[in-house]
Amino acid sequence: MIQTYNILSLLLDYPTETLWDSRSEVLPALMAEGVLNEKALDCIRSFLNYVATFDNARSWQAAYSDLFDTATKTNLYLFDMVYGTSRDRGQAMVDLKEEYLKAGLMPAEDELPDYLPMYLQYVASMGSQTEAHAAIDDIRDVLSKMDDRFRKERHPYEPLIALLKEL
Repeated sequence: MIQTYNILSLLLDYPTETLWDSRSEVLPALMAEGVLNEKALDCIRSFLNYVATFDNARSWQAAYSDLFDTATKTNLYLFDMVYGTSRDRGQAMVDLKEEYLKAGLMPAEDELPDYLPMYLQYVASMGSQTEAHAAIDDIRDVLSKMDDRFRKERHPYEPLIALLKEL
């Protein structure tokens, strides 16, 4: 299992108290695994500087909800960038969920399969860095579209999307 992708998944998902309490351990853990280069680690530092602006987990959670619960242009759903509201999106969801199940993952029932943090958990379960890179390559075009949107909106989560796009 590749912990870097699990950590990125946690950073992109709704912030928990546990993540808040262990935020100082994020960068050392990523550096220890050695998957990310210095440019990618700078993206993590930039994001952690944003997190440092909050007084507690609750204020970070409120900001996350403000950013993602009402936004239509900047969300974390991969297929929204590809299919929008097309009927093809449904079949793509089914196919992706089947990939998760084949990999031994049980997708959360309260989240759509194309939710980027869930996809990163799938990538983390891969047996090798080569497989993980191939899985990221599969969504690289989507990540580029996402990054463009996030950058235009000056979204604080943009450094994480940029990092994924460059992996």
